[in-house]
Amino acid sequence: MSFSINTNVGALAALQSLDSTQQSLNNTQNVIASGLLVGSASDNPAVYSISQTMQANIAGLTAVQDNLSFGNSVLGVAAAAGSQISSQLATLQNTVTQAQQTGISTSTMNTQIDNILSNIDNFANNATFNGVNLLATTGTTGVTTDTMVIQDTINAGGQLSVGNQLGGSTSMTQALGLTNLSSTSGGLQYSFNSSYAPAAGDYLQLSNGTNNWVFEFQTTGSTPSAAPSGYTLGTNSSGGTNYLTNVIMGTSTSPMAAVGALINSLQQSGFAASLSNNGNLTIAGNNVSSTGSAWEAAGTAYTAGSTTNEAGVSQTALSGGSAAITIVQNAIGTMNGIAAQIGATQQEVTGMMNFSSSLSTSLTTGSGALIDANMASESAQLNSLQTKQQLAIRTLSIANAQPQVLLNLFQ
Repeated sequence: MSFSINTNVGALAALQSLDSTQQSLNNTQNVIASGLLVGSASDNPAVYSISQTMQANIAGLTAVQDNLSFGNSVLGVAAAAGSQISSQLATLQNTVTQAQQTGISTSTMNTQIDNILSNIDNFANNATFNGVNLLATTGTTGVTTDTMVIQDTINAGGQLSVGNQLGGSTSMTQALGLTNLSSTSGGLQYSFNSSYAPAAGDYLQLSNGTNNWVFEFQTTGSTPSAAPSGYTLGTNSSGGTNYLTNVIMGTSTSPMAAVGALINSLQQSGFAASLSNNGNLTIAGNNVSSTGSAWEAAGTAYTAGSTTNEAGVSQTALSGGSAAITIVQNAIGTMNGIAAQIGATQQEVTGMMNFSSSLSTSLTTGSGALIDANMASESAQLNSLQTKQQLAIRTLSIANAQPQVLLNLFQ
């Protein structure tokens, strides 16, 4: 074994060991300080990449939960308003039924009915949360949108759409068929069997003996394209007026689709009209009667006073008050459907909230398993490295002192 003062092999070995220990000690101290086993891509590129993707998903799910919470609030406001409207409808049914009693003031009852209808629209119009209202149309005071889209997942296209509940009507009372409701209104009821399919040119004619109304079905257009033969607008021989309205039913041959469009047209023309769950159309207002009212097929010439209905359509006259009661009952059924739709959507949103919360928790746990440090293990590692550091320093000190021994050879 040679002795050299130029190359101290022992010191070099001790220094290399000390550098390695110091590097490991620095890494361990960084892990303990951050709590992360993988804090950067240089620690473990593959694991770091996976964890960053998971962290991005967790951030996205936080936004999803905020969206769902907002949507749930909108639905909650709509549900609360719907509950109040249902309560008003129960009161309305009591009122129109009580109004049939002899000796009851008709004008008083009608005033009460008008107040209830006003309350129904007020509840719907005020069911607004941050500008969103599912029970009123855009343009209502405070309403910026009457539909809602909820981004309910972190995936593109994962959206829950909630439409306006008015079905194209301009107010809740119109959607419920309650426009111009009167406690003493007589009216008409139409039912349809499976053989009837609406066609462009079919028309409903209504009459009160003085005024006549024709509602003609068309697939497109804004004005009647071919009024029934023999029908003339303007003043008629009874000293009243003939009115003509185009009903845009689209291209559907479903009776219910056509009737839905007809109801909107009837209400805009001053009639109360509604559709029952079993498909019966009830019309009241303007003192219309079965005399001069009929549902006619396309190509059938208009005949004032005709009561002949198209095959597949039957007509029933409703006495004073009966139409009002029927229309209110239909409105209750319609409102129950709206409430059920809102409730079902609330359940869906609540389910998505719970799911996204669980998914976020799972991702957080999974990400932690990948990158979080085991602090107990790191603590033991720190003690071990500190001991090795002290030993390396002591060894280096001994190795550095070794060349001093060579001086004794020259004494």
